[in-house]
Amino acid sequence: MKGFSLNDHSGRQERWASDGHRWVAAEPSRNGFDLWGYQDDTAEVIHLGSSTNHESLEKLAEQFLSG
Repeated sequence: MKGFSLNDHSGRQERWASDGHRWVAAEPSRNGFDLWGYQDDTAEVIHLGSSTNHESLEKLAEQFLSG
């Protein structure tokens, strides 16, 4: 997944928004990857979707990070 970087702490492939208040993490699953999102003003991590198609995960990540 070219747009995600490996986080040294969690081992997940993650991307942070430029403002630092949102992040998405892609984790391997049985059917490709699960994409999770979090932002500072909510109290929970939400499941954004699952896919084997990296382009669709990149698109979901961009939509979430852009607000």
